[in-house]
Amino acid sequence: MLPTEEGKQQDRDFGRELEQGTVQPESGASLPASFHGNEKAGADADGSGPQSVDAPEKEFVTKPQDADFWYTFTHGYWKQFSTSQKVGFFLGPVLAIICACIEISDEHPKANDALAGTVFIVIMWIFETVPITVTTLMPLVLYPLGRVELAGTLAKQYMNGTSFLVLGAFFVVMGIEDAMAHKRFALWALKYCGTNPKIVLLGFMVITAIISMFASNTSSTLLMLPVIQGLLEGRIDSADGQRFEKAALLGVALSATCGGCGTLIGTAANLAFSLLVTGTFPQVPVNFQTWMGFAVPIAVLMVATAWASLSFIYLRGTRLDLNTASLQREREALGAVSRDEKILGVVLFLMVLLWLIAPYTIEPYLGFCSDETYDNKYDCEDADDGNSWSEYINDGVVAIMGAIALFWIPSSQRPGKMLLDESCFKRLPWGVILLLGAGFAMATAISASGLSLEVSSIIDSATEFSDVALVSIVVVLVAVITELISNVAAVTIFSPILFQLAVDKQINPLLLGLPATIAASLAFLLPTSTPPMAIAFSTGRVSFYDMITGGMALKLVGMVFAIAFPFITGSVFGDLSEFPEWAENSLLRR
Repeated sequence: MLPTEEGKQQDRDFGRELEQGTVQPESGASLPASFHGNEKAGADADGSGPQSVDAPEKEFVTKPQDADFWYTFTHGYWKQFSTSQKVGFFLGPVLAIICACIEISDEHPKANDALAGTVFIVIMWIFETVPITVTTLMPLVLYPLGRVELAGTLAKQYMNGTSFLVLGAFFVVMGIEDAMAHKRFALWALKYCGTNPKIVLLGFMVITAIISMFASNTSSTLLMLPVIQGLLEGRIDSADGQRFEKAALLGVALSATCGGCGTLIGTAANLAFSLLVTGTFPQVPVNFQTWMGFAVPIAVLMVATAWASLSFIYLRGTRLDLNTASLQREREALGAVSRDEKILGVVLFLMVLLWLIAPYTIEPYLGFCSDETYDNKYDCEDADDGNSWSEYINDGVVAIMGAIALFWIPSSQRPGKMLLDESCFKRLPWGVILLLGAGFAMATAISASGLSLEVSSIIDSATEFSDVALVSIVVVLVAVITELISNVAAVTIFSPILFQLAVDKQINPLLLGLPATIAASLAFLLPTSTPPMAIAFSTGRVSFYDMITGGMALKLVGMVFAIAFPFITGSVFGDLSEFPEWAENSLLRR
C-alpha cells in the first residue's frame, strides 16, 4: 500500500523523534499508520488494493542520543519488516550474486547478468521486501548496470501501445464508476435472480464476471460487497446465512478473476501477453476480437465450475429468506437513469464494437503494405511474395478515442464540468502501468541477452515431449508459480522462453503462450494471490481453509481448460498445429 501524504509526514516526524531519542518505550509508541502491518500481495499492482490485517503494534527501545544510523535502522524500521521481508532482503542479493558468477554460455556472455537481475526482481516480488511499485522500477537500474540492455531501450517499454490501451480503458471505467452505472447494472440484473440462494449466487458471479471483463477485478469485487451485506441483513447470525455469505464472497472473488480472463483488457496478464507476442511476432493475429473468441468460453466454463463447486460445498440444504427489499431500496436510491450513464454506456458499447469489427472493417484498409503497389491487406497478403501489412491503428487508439470523447462531453450530474476532467489523472493506477512496463522491460532484457535462447536450448535438449505433454507441463508450472508472484510477472518471465522454445521446436508459439497466459490467472488459493481474494479474506468472514477448499476445484479444472482449449477454440488464431509463416520469419530463428 502506498502511504498517503499524511502518512508520509507522520513517517518523517517519527524518524526525527527517533533520531532525537524522544520516543519513550513506556508511551506505547508505535509506527505511523502507513507502516502498520505486513502489506502482502493482496494489494493492487498500484498499491491501492486491500491489505491484510494490521500487525500488532510494536514498542521501540529509546535510542541513545549518540547512536548511529545502524541503531536507528535495526531498532526502528527493521523491526517492522515481516519474516518474509527479511528473508527477501538477504536472499535476493545472495542469489543474484551467485547467478552473476555463473557463466551460462560463451556465446551469450550477458545471459548470466540478465539472470541475476531477473532473479533479484522476482525475489523482491515474492517477498515484497520493498513495495511492489518500487520493484517495478528495478529493471531500469539493474539491466543497464549489468550491461544487458540500454536504459533508453528499456524505458521505451514502460509506455507503449498496450500502456495506452490500459490508460484509455481506465479513463472510461472511471467515468462509469463515477456515474454508478456499473452498480445500476448489477442491481438491475439481481432483480431477476429471485430468492433461491443458489440462483442468487449464480447471479452474483455472472454479474461480477461480466463487469470484470471491462472494469478492474478489484472494483467489480468491491461493488458487490455492500449488495451481499444488504441481502443478508438480519440473517447473518444464522448458520445458513453464514454459509451463504462465505459462498457469495468467494464466488464474487473467483468470478472476478475468471471474467477477467475473457477479454484482452480484463486483466493485466492478457495485455502483457498481447504486447509480448505482437512485439516478437509482428504479424501474429492477436487482437481484442480473436482473444474473446478464444477466452470467453473458458471464462464461462470456469464461472460455472466455481458456482457448482461453491453450491456443493456451502449451499446444500440451505434454506434462507434473502432480504430482496434491500435491493429495491438501493435501486430507488439511484433514481432514474441519468444522461451521463446513457452517454457512458454508448461510449463503452462503441469501443467494444470497434474492437470487435476493426480487424475486418478498418485495419485491412487503414495501413500500408511493404510493397507499395497494394493498398489493402487482402491484396497485399494474397500476392504471396513475402509482403507484410502494417496497420496505422490498434486497440489502444480505440481506447484513447473513447477516453478523449469523455473529456469533451458535458456532465449533467456535475454542472459546469465534463464527464471526465484533469482530476482523473491523479486517480489513474499508475502502479499497474509501471508493472506492465517492468514486465516488458524484463522480457526485452531476457531476449536481448540470449537468456531465453539458452534456457530454451536446455529444455529442448533435455525433453522430447508431445505437444500436449509440453503444454501440460507449462500450465502446471505457471499455475503453481502464479500463487507466489503476480500474473503479469509470470507471463513476462515465461513468455520469451516459451516463444524461443516454440520456434526451436517448430511449433506454433501460441500453442505454448496462450495456455501459459490463462494459467497465470489461476491464482485462487491464497489471500495474497489476487486483489479479489484479498478483499474476500479481509472481510473476516472467509478463512484460509475456506479459500483452499473453495478454490482448489476451480484451479484444477482451470488447468484442464488451459491445456485443452488451445486445441479447441485456439483455431480463431489460425491452425495452431502448424508452424506459421509469421513465426518462420521471426528474429528468434537461429
